[in-house]
Amino acid sequence: MNNLKYLSAIIFILSINFTSCDVIEEPFIDLQDNVSDSCESFNFSEIPNNPTRKILLEDYTGHKCGNCPRAAEKAEELKEIYGDQLILLAIHAGFFAGNFGGNFSTDFTTDTGDEWDDFFGNSAAGNPNGMINRVGHPSSHIKQHSQWAQIVENQIQTPAKMGLQIMTTLNQNDSLICIDVKSEVKQPLSSPLSLNIVLTESEIIAYQQDYDANPQEIPDYHHNHVLRKSLTGVWGQPLDLENYENGDYLINRYSTKVDENWNTNNMSIIAFISNTDTYEILQVEEIKITE
Repeated sequence: MNNLKYLSAIIFILSINFTSCDVIEEPFIDLQDNVSDSCESFNFSEIPNNPTRKILLEDYTGHKCGNCPRAAEKAEELKEIYGDQLILLAIHAGFFAGNFGGNFSTDFTTDTGDEWDDFFGNSAAGNPNGMINRVGHPSSHIKQHSQWAQIVENQIQTPAKMGLQIMTTLNQNDSLICIDVKSEVKQPLSSPLSLNIVLTESEIIAYQQDYDANPQEIPDYHHNHVLRKSLTGVWGQPLDLENYENGDYLINRYSTKVDENWNTNNMSIIAFISNTDTYEILQVEEIKITE
């Protein structure tokens, strides 16, 4: 059914009954309470029929991982090449990401990052490494940073099956981030899909181990694209359609309070659609919370 709207608050079923036996049914709107009453809804523009294919690079890292800065450098190098088509997400998880006290007492770990790491096995395989759209799971999804360039290039050539748009506002008075996400089907799909919404922060200045530096403990290292929070749990919000037809679209609404440790001027929202069965990411989008 085209133009199916999946919002976040209550459920409305609108129908018009006529005196005859014919009944005209309006679209079914499923609203779930994931958004504050203080948030106003957004008006989305139409998503092009051939949206730009975007790629998610997940970099599994840790501030005590002395080889991890090389992976971060490779990620930024690829970002320079592909621009907005490549979206970076740094996930601090595993042994090297823990609170070691002293200079390394900053904790960048999250419950979501830890569960992803346990499931996908990244830190167990030896940081640094990462995943590109989570392709290859369960046997060949973990890739060293020397392999990232070719996989990104391969993925970016594939057509986008979904389109994504994100709208957001920051309510300074309530310290509230309001987020609406529009997901639109661009190719018919039958696999179960999930929407994932995460917050990231860049320009966090803290210590980082670097085996190539002298001294090896860098006090003013710039930690970028750091996973801060998931708004949709570990595996996202199921979109719950049996079949996805070209033109079907869904709108999900969320809000979250600003943590006192966050600098929203350096934060972004990442939304991605994944295949619930294979975990492969079909499309991803990113927007800064403030411009």
